[in-house]
Amino acid sequence: MKKLLTLMMLCASAMAVNAQTEKGKYILGGTIGYSSTKYENSQGASKQNNFDLLPSAGYFVSDNLALGLGIGYSRNVTTSTTSTTYYVSPAVSYANYSLKETTDYFTVSPFIRHYVNISEKFKFFSQFSVPMKWGNRKSEFITKNPALDVIPNTKVKTTSVGVGLEPGFAYFPTKKIGIQLSVGGLSYIWNKTEDKVNSFNNDQKDHAFNLGTNFLAPRIGIQFYL
Repeated sequence: MKKLLTLMMLCASAMAVNAQTEKGKYILGGTIGYSSTKYENSQGASKQNNFDLLPSAGYFVSDNLALGLGIGYSRNVTTSTTSTTYYVSPAVSYANYSLKETTDYFTVSPFIRHYVNISEKFKFFSQFSVPMKWGNRKSEFITKNPALDVIPNTKVKTTSVGVGLEPGFAYFPTKKIGIQLSVGGLSYIWNKTEDKVNSFNNDQKDHAFNLGTNFLAPRIGIQFYL
């Protein structure tokens, strides 16, 4: 009898732990993130602000494993201030200018998420996603130097495709609500910019590989488990 009661208690505990993430459940919610970085050296300074909002929905195809899709918006603003020396014989003049680049993205990000039970209220998860972004980047030159007044403002189209693996924790204050905290992990991003405004061809392609977590730029989200 004691063995039977112990087995029943273990089964009940396992069911309670998997209650939110069991097969057939839906997950609705989203994440919001913000980060700000600043660099300075003898030649100038650079500041970058990032904001992203990503609502998402998913379905548990098996216990603790969900497939889903996120659709959202993000903005990146980079301001660079540079001090450049111009030699105009026989005098020397200095030109200070700032370059402000603002990029607005529309984001589509399919994902696979796997949960690992820690306790009834806490779960660890890892998420693999394929974020795809389309947007426009506007560049503005700000200067008081006549030599740089001829530099026009530009607007280009930008496309970004990447893959990422992101770790995080979820806390469940109730059976249907989860509060999650995640940080960037492993990612690869390919970018392309297309200059369709100016008469000259200035298309560019680049890619970036990142490994490591940034605890100063976490993503916070609320999920509903239905």
